[in-house]
Amino acid sequence: MAIILLTTCNNVIEANFIKNNLENENVECFLTNEISSTLLPGYNGMLNAGVQIMVDEKDFDKASMLIPKPDSEKQIICPSCNSANVSFSLGDRKGLKVLAVIFSLFASTPFANIKRKYYCKDCKTEF
Repeated sequence: MAIILLTTCNNVIEANFIKNNLENENVECFLTNEISSTLLPGYNGMLNAGVQIMVDEKDFDKASMLIPKPDSEKQIICPSCNSANVSFSLGDRKGLKVLAVIFSLFASTPFANIKRKYYCKDCKTEF
């Protein structure tokens, strides 16, 4: 009987939602890192930090079919021109954001205040 990581969630609410769905389907599981993820939310998403859902190895296949798919599988489309020719952007004040990342790496602090923005290469819109 080995315990393995099923998935990592960004907050306790999402993790408990998945945990309850798994338990309703008779899949035993438990959560780890609940307190540290709540106290230090800036570190969630870095180096697999966040609330982790752990399951038994024999239930892994069944559990992985029951969890929702991540949003990263969805295609990003520009709201202005409906183009799929979209790339990641740092948005306005790129120099300040790069400087914040460099400073946070030296200070060993998270840089979670940098929001994800996308840039449409066709109509030049940021969203």
